[in-house]
Amino acid sequence: MELECKKDELRELIDMIDSEDTVNRVGKYLKRMLMREQPPCQYTIEELKKHLEEAEEDFRMGRVYTTEEVRAHFHKKYNI
Repeated sequence: MELECKKDELRELIDMIDSEDTVNRVGKYLKRMLMREQPPCQYTIEELKKHLEEAEEDFRMGRVYTTEEVRAHFHKKYNI
């Protein structure tokens, strides 16, 4: 029953839209969400902290690439 209440709330919000552009944007967003097989990547706070710590360690150890180096590698790899 709670799902139906939430759907009713969404219908009420949609009824408040007074712009065709907004309706189109909301429609596109809903279609993308409904067609998505897997939700977007959602890290926990702990996972984000771990990734940050790893990135900071890489930086401290000099394991970094300049933008130019990354571009050169990409162009070489894909023959661009």
